[in-house]
Amino acid sequence: FNLMAVSSASSASALTSASTTSCLQIATRFILVQTNHNGNVGAAARAMKTMGFDDLVLVEPRDPKVLRRDKTKHGASGADNILSNAKVYASLEEALDGVDIACATGMPVNMALDRPEQHFQPPRQYFSKMLSTATNQHKEDSSIVSSALPLPLNRIAFLFGNERVGLRPEDFDECDVVLGIPTNPEFGSLNVASAVQLIAYDWREAIGSYSTDMLKDSRDHRL
Repeated sequence: FNLMAVSSASSASALTSASTTSCLQIATRFILVQTNHNGNVGAAARAMKTMGFDDLVLVEPRDPKVLRRDKTKHGASGADNILSNAKVYASLEEALDGVDIACATGMPVNMALDRPEQHFQPPRQYFSKMLSTATNQHKEDSSIVSSALPLPLNRIAFLFGNERVGLRPEDFDECDVVLGIPTNPEFGSLNVASAVQLIAYDWREAIGSYSTDMLKDSRDHRL
């Protein structure tokens, strides 16, 4: 896969600092492809909102009215604005319009399905190298990200496939990289909303996380 570069003038410390309030301004889209279960769409919206993302796109969902279903809203558990602003498209091409880097997600362990062979990148390492390349911090190590990538990066998208079979081969063909969350080799299957949560968390940490200082004056410390 051809990996594209990103633009940023921020310090590399923003990649790992858990207290920074200075975030890279990169529009982020989460794309669910052919999702079967309405509850998963709602749970994915909730996962996005907890990490501060709000651009949700559905491609060919099984239920065309999924965004209006009670089960979806219940799964969102308060992330109603994510569902209200979500878009539904008939093709992945439409969903990727305006996207500079498209990141497929997949399962890097063999679960006995006949899948095309993919080269998976661990999300955290990929994000770190990608952003470091853009800030010219680690040009000497281009093993994960090409150093000759066009600037700037305005929008990135993360794609998540159908609950049963994942993304289709043609979906992978539209993407620049395949991210694989390291999981138990003997039981590596993640619920799609769980995968969204993990990717959203890693990406939030990479571009700048919420400051712990924001919690000091909060009266609600529920876990």
